[in-house]
Amino acid sequence: MNDRRHHLRQSLELRLSQRLALTPSLLQKIELLQLNKLELQEMLNQELMENPILEEVVEDEAPRELSPDDRVTDELPPRTETKSDTGERDSFAEIDFRYFFDEYLDTGYKNREVEDSERPSFETFLTRAPSLEDHLTWQLGLAEVPPRIAEIAGHIIGNLNEDGCLLLTIEELCQNTGCTIEEANEALKTVQSFDPTGVAARDLRECLALQLEAVGLNDSLPMKIVQEHLQLLENHKFKEIATRTNSSFDDVLHAVDAIKHLIPKPGLRYNNQKTTYVQPEMTIAKVNDEFLILQNDEGMPQLRLNAGYKELLKSNGVSSETKTFLREKFRSAVDLLRSVNQRKQTIYKVCAAIVNRQREFLEHGPVALRPMLIKDVANELGVHSSTISRVVTNKYVDTPQGVMELRKFFTMGVENPDGEELSIVQVKLKIKKLIESENKSKPYSDNQLGQLLRRDNIFIMRRTVAKYREQMQIRGSRERKIGYLF
Repeated sequence: MNDRRHHLRQSLELRLSQRLALTPSLLQKIELLQLNKLELQEMLNQELMENPILEEVVEDEAPRELSPDDRVTDELPPRTETKSDTGERDSFAEIDFRYFFDEYLDTGYKNREVEDSERPSFETFLTRAPSLEDHLTWQLGLAEVPPRIAEIAGHIIGNLNEDGCLLLTIEELCQNTGCTIEEANEALKTVQSFDPTGVAARDLRECLALQLEAVGLNDSLPMKIVQEHLQLLENHKFKEIATRTNSSFDDVLHAVDAIKHLIPKPGLRYNNQKTTYVQPEMTIAKVNDEFLILQNDEGMPQLRLNAGYKELLKSNGVSSETKTFLREKFRSAVDLLRSVNQRKQTIYKVCAAIVNRQREFLEHGPVALRPMLIKDVANELGVHSSTISRVVTNKYVDTPQGVMELRKFFTMGVENPDGEELSIVQVKLKIKKLIESENKSKPYSDNQLGQLLRRDNIFIMRRTVAKYREQMQIRGSRERKIGYLF
């Protein structure tokens, strides 16, 4: 009988493994960007009640000027890890949290040159939130796609349900528009690239996959679960998912947690058609021939960390369970403060880009609005276009020309033979002015309006004139003439 011996060997192996990149902190930053000021205020007040680590700093309510230098790093302050009484590493015991215990959100100073009397009146805060179709049509107007693709994309937008899901198949889309499958897929891809991420999906699987793809998780475990094991996910069969994906149970739980933060019905956010009140996030004020960007903190809770709880983490009389609870609350509070600060800085940078590009508008009004594309600002700031879309949607700024939604500054342009670009807003105003000055008994046709625009070096086709006229809700020449006669 042979003596069989099993030898244990130690070895070193180099393995490539994929780590989950969609962290709760990243998801929180994306969520906060989508909130307007009133929604953020409500969310911070809720966090203030739920997280004992957070406390409010009571201070004067006044606009605060921001500077590009008022930035906070995304890294925690240097930490020194020590052993706790329980033998485990307590990474929070020696963290220098002085920055977070101070007035964390107070990043500026009061500007005495801007008086309270210059703030916008309460009546200007009344608005109607854009519908999903409005929001997508606006993005389509700024997308650089061929006219045929834009036409098909408009048909797609018109066939989305309230959840943002596409009701047509590719075949039906081709039949309704007379396009090829290639054109239909290109138009669908265009709409699916818009905000909110996941819109124009044909089912839940595609909706979630689009959202994961948008944050760079194309080949991740969450994507694999969504694409191949969605039924198991819906039935909470996590162990079977781990077996089929050759993953650890812990990795599957982290992946599931990331998927839970995705939005299965991205269009619902835009279905509330009630009249709402808004508050400007920023004020752009002219002082001594310079435009200043001021933070409107009125009503916004100023948060910092409660220093008393740090001492509890050092206390020997506190149980390990309590310390674990406090550490998690500290992490949550710090992540929230960072996310709020990053949101503020991103909005500030977008406003700074607007001031740089739209100074003439701020001086003279809509006639001087220049063409400005989302992708250009995104490239300048080094962020994705969807980030800019989230920042400018449902966010308002008080300017010398009134309270405006940030997205109204973004518009396509029309180039004349001299290479000068006019914004579509300027072109529409010229059309409106021509119609207002026409002979009411012989109103201009769209073709005549196009010919008159050519005198101002604006060369657009008759159908484009008609489109702009309809967007301004101005009737055609025949209806205008009938209205004059009767």
